[in-house]
Amino acid sequence: MAQTGSSSKRRNQRDEATRKVIAAEARAASVSTNGRAQITLSTGVVLNLRPVPKQFIYEATRAFERPRVPVVLNNDKGRDEENPADPDYQEAIQRYVVETANAATDVALLRGTEISEKPETVPGPDDTIWIQEMEVLRMPMRDNPRARYLAWIKAVAAPTDHDILMLLGEVGRLTGVSEADVDDAVQRFRSITARDEDREPQVK
Repeated sequence: MAQTGSSSKRRNQRDEATRKVIAAEARAASVSTNGRAQITLSTGVVLNLRPVPKQFIYEATRAFERPRVPVVLNNDKGRDEENPADPDYQEAIQRYVVETANAATDVALLRGTEISEKPETVPGPDDTIWIQEMEVLRMPMRDNPRARYLAWIKAVAAPTDHDILMLLGEVGRLTGVSEADVDDAVQRFRSITARDEDREPQVK
C-alpha cells in the first residue's frame, strides 16, 4: 500500500514538473504582435490567440448530463444509500469527463485561435490535399469550413499533446480562466491521452 502511495506521489510530482515546463515553453512561444497574442507550434504554424467567451464553453459542456450516483438498499441499515463505486457509474463518469473535456478543448481551439502564418510545406485547412485526406479518413463534416479548421488544428497544425496543452494554457489565460481551472483542464486532457495510450495495442 505504501508503494502505491509513493508511486502516486512521484506521478503527481512528475505531472507538476511537466505542467511547469509546458507553461514556461508556452510563455516563450507566445508573443504579442500588434497587440495580438500569438503562439508558434511544433510544425512551424503560427496562430493568433484570442479570449473565448466563457458562455461558449458553458453551452458546449452543459450538453452532456452528469451521471447520477446510483442508489442501492442497505439491508443492514434498512435504507437506501448512494453507491459511487458501482462499475457502470464509474464508467459513465469517465465517459462524461472525456466528453466534457473534449467539448471544452474544441471550443478553445475553434474560438480561441486563427491562422497567422504557416510553412509552405504544411497544408492549410482549405487546401485540396487536406480535404482529400479527410475524405479518405472518413472524417465528418469535411464540407463545413469551421469543422475542417478544427480537425486541421488537431491533426496538422498542432499534432502533439504538447502543442494542444500549450494552446489550452494560453487561450485559458487570455479568457481569464483561473490557473487552477487551466491546470484542471490540462490534467483532464493528460488523463484522456494517457488512457488512450493504454488502450493502444502493444507492439512486440
